[in-house]
Amino acid sequence: MKKVVAIVIAAAMTVPLLNGCTAVADDPVVSTTETTVKELGPARAEDDYFRFVNQERFNTTEIKYGDVSYDYAFNTELVDDQIEAVIDDVAAGSGYVKGSEEDIIKHAYDYYQAYDFENEPIPEDLMNVIDRIDNAGSVDELLEIDAMLARDYGMSSMIGLVPDINPFNPNERVMTFVPLSGILEATFVDMREDNYALNYVKEDAQIVLTTRGYDKETAEQYGKELAFVALDIFSATDLDMAEDDMMTFKYSKIVPADEVNGYLSNIDLEKYMKTVGIDTSKVNSYCVTDEGQLKALNDIFVDENINALKAWELCNVYNAFMRYIAPHYELLQSYVGRNYAPEHDQIIDEISANFSKETDPIYVERYYLPETDAALRSMCDDIREGYRGLIGGATWLSEATRTELLKKLENISYITATGLKRQDTAKYADICGSNYYELCINYRRLDRKELIDDFNSGKPVSRTESDMPMQMMNACYDPSGNTITITAAITNAPFFDKDADYFTNLGGLGAVIAHEMGHAFDSNCILFNSEGAYDPSWIAQADMDALEERNEQAKKYFEENFTVFGIYHVDGEQTLGENYADLGGVECICTLAKTNEDRVKLFESYATIWCEIASDDVIIDQIAYDVHSPSYIRVNAILSTVDAFYETYGISEGDGMYIAPEERISRWY
Repeated sequence: MKKVVAIVIAAAMTVPLLNGCTAVADDPVVSTTETTVKELGPARAEDDYFRFVNQERFNTTEIKYGDVSYDYAFNTELVDDQIEAVIDDVAAGSGYVKGSEEDIIKHAYDYYQAYDFENEPIPEDLMNVIDRIDNAGSVDELLEIDAMLARDYGMSSMIGLVPDINPFNPNERVMTFVPLSGILEATFVDMREDNYALNYVKEDAQIVLTTRGYDKETAEQYGKELAFVALDIFSATDLDMAEDDMMTFKYSKIVPADEVNGYLSNIDLEKYMKTVGIDTSKVNSYCVTDEGQLKALNDIFVDENINALKAWELCNVYNAFMRYIAPHYELLQSYVGRNYAPEHDQIIDEISANFSKETDPIYVERYYLPETDAALRSMCDDIREGYRGLIGGATWLSEATRTELLKKLENISYITATGLKRQDTAKYADICGSNYYELCINYRRLDRKELIDDFNSGKPVSRTESDMPMQMMNACYDPSGNTITITAAITNAPFFDKDADYFTNLGGLGAVIAHEMGHAFDSNCILFNSEGAYDPSWIAQADMDALEERNEQAKKYFEENFTVFGIYHVDGEQTLGENYADLGGVECICTLAKTNEDRVKLFESYATIWCEIASDDVIIDQIAYDVHSPSYIRVNAILSTVDAFYETYGISEGDGMYIAPEERISRWY
C-alpha cells in the first residue's frame, strides 16, 4: 500500500507511442473537463499522523512573499532577534579590550557602515594580487601565488590541499587532498546534467578577462581553454565518489609522500606547502580520496595551459572578493545583487554571517542558562541508557559486536554551549586594521594561520570543541570525534523548553539527540570504530552481513511503501543513513516512555518538530538530492514501523498508518 502525501487530480492526455518514423499520430484530443482539486478532510491519527498533528499550523501559516518553504520548528526569528540585540548592544558601547569579541564586533559594525562599496577603489593589495596572477609566466609561479592566497586570503587551494584530521587515526592531523567538486560556479554534477555548464565556465572567464583588458577574441579563446581544462578534470573525477555521503571514507586512503610526489611530478608540493606555511618535515603521507582526479590535475598543471590556469585563478579571486571589484566594471554588475534592505539590517546580516565566532560567546552568556544545560545533559544520559538497552538486546548481532558497539556508545561525548570559551584577546589585538576590507582579510588570515599552526605543532585534536556556531539551530554527530554537538539555539521551543513536560521535550530535542546518537550506528558511521577511526573491519563479517541485509530491507521499505504527491519515491540508498538515524532515535526514546499518556506527548512533539510547508519544486529537489527524507516521511514512515505507535493509537489493518507486520523494519529489534 502506498502512502500519499498529497492528492492531485489532473486532466490526462493520451498520445500514441510509435516505433520508427513513418507513422504520424492524429492530433491529440484535449479534454475540456474542468480539473478539480480534492479537499482533504480532517486527518485522523490512525491515517496521517503528520497532518493530524500539524493541520492547524498548515491552515494558519502564511509564507512570506519570496519564500518557498516554512519550517515551524526551525523558525530562526527568535535567535535572529537575540543576535541582533547582542550586536546592537555591543555597537552602542565603547572602551572594549583590544582583540575582545566586543572590540571586533564594534569595529565590524562601524567599519561596514562607513565602507562605500560603490566608490571605494579596489584595495591596493588585492589589485597587486590580481596583477601578479595576470603576469605569471609559468605554472610554478602561479602555484606560488595560489599558496599565498590560501595562506593570506583564506582561499581554497586550486589543488585542494589542506590540513585536516586523519579519518583512520582521528587523534592526528594529515595533509589532505580534498577532491574538487567543480570549476568556478559549475559543479561536476552540473556538467554531467547540463550541456551548457561548460559554457558558463567559458563565459565567466571571458568576462573576467575582458575586465583585465583582453580583447574579445583572446578572452574567448582563454575562456574556451579553461572550459576544456574543466572538462578534463570532470572526465577524471569519480562522480559516484563525489556524490557519496560526506561521512563515507571508503574511497580515502593514506598514501606515502613519495608515491604522491610521483604522480604529481609537475607540482612542487614541498615548495607549495612551505609557501602556505606548512612544516614539511611533518608531512610523510597524504590523505587521498580521488587519485584519478589528482593525476589529471598533474597533467593539467603544465605551462602549455598557463593562460587557462591564470583565467581560473583570476575568476577564483574575483568570486571571493566580488563585492570590492564588481562596482568598478559594468560587465560585473550582474554578479552582485543590489541590497534594498535597510542599512541596519544589512549590518546585522553581515556581522551574523561573517563574525559568528565573536557574537557566539556573548549570545551564550546571555541566553543559555545553566539549568538548561543540566536538563539537556540529563536527557542525553537518559537517551544513552535507552541505547544501552537496545544494543544489549540486539541478539541478532554477536556478543562481541554488541560489546564493541556499547563501548562506542559509552565513548560518545556531548558538546554543548557550556564548553564555549572566550578567545585570547592578545591573538586578535591587532586584527582590526583601518577599514572593513582590512578587518575581513586579517580575520581570514588569522583563521587560516590557526589551522596551519595546529598542524605544525601537532596540537591534539579536541573532543570538546566544535566548529558549529552555538547560534545555529542544529545538532550534529562527528564520527571521527565520536561527539554530538547540541547548539544553544536549538534549546528553544518547540524543541526544548525547560518549563515543559519531560516527554514533550523528549519527543522534540530528545528525538534530535537520539537521531544524532543513532548516527553512530547508521549505515555510514557504523564503519567508524569505538575510537573514532574509519575501520570497516572492526565489526565481524557475519554481523556486517546481517547489517547489510537490514539495509536492503530498509531501502525497500521506504521506496515501496511511501510516495510524495502519489508519484515520487524517495531514494532508499541516498536516504538510508538519515532514515536509520530517525528510526533508531525514535525506537530509543520510546523505551523511555512507559505509558500511553507519555507516548502521546512524545509522538505529538516529534511530529511537531518536522512541521514544514514547502513548494512542490522544493520537495521534488529534496527527493532528488537530499540525504534527508521529506518531513512527511520522517514522521509517518518512521512511526508506521514502530510497535509503540501501534499500541498507543490502536492502529489496525485498513488505517492509513498501517503497515503489515512482515513489511515493517527495525534498527535494533
